[in-house]
Amino acid sequence: KLGSLTDAVEPFARLLSQTGRSVRLHCSIPMWSSPSDICLDLHDLHDLRSRILLFVHDLLESLRSAGIPASYRLAPSNSSLCFICALPTELSAPKVRSAAVEILQNANIHAREKVLLADLECGPALIIS
Repeated sequence: KLGSLTDAVEPFARLLSQTGRSVRLHCSIPMWSSPSDICLDLHDLHDLRSRILLFVHDLLESLRSAGIPASYRLAPSNSSLCFICALPTELSAPKVRSAAVEILQNANIHAREKVLLADLECGPALIIS
């Protein structure tokens, strides 16, 4: 667990910048979700989307200030959790989507505004509620 989103920017940026190569982030953004402990309604989803977009921009700024070229791609999701990972260039979009779906289905987060760091085959990822 990394605590809040603001606490997660620097550690995650450090992990991503260790390779010294450019970074392309895959970011799943919730568009719809059935009610859960985390998101009760569309206002909760909108709040989560807003927090995620601010986090992604802060993360990009941190990476770029460290001299790492960075970009991102948003992907709609029907989960009440967000998923952010760095995409290796050789990993296809369908593989990323299936990995994200599996991670989000198995994530055991039952509270709002939590950040978990996951270690995937393709590298570090964040799961955000």
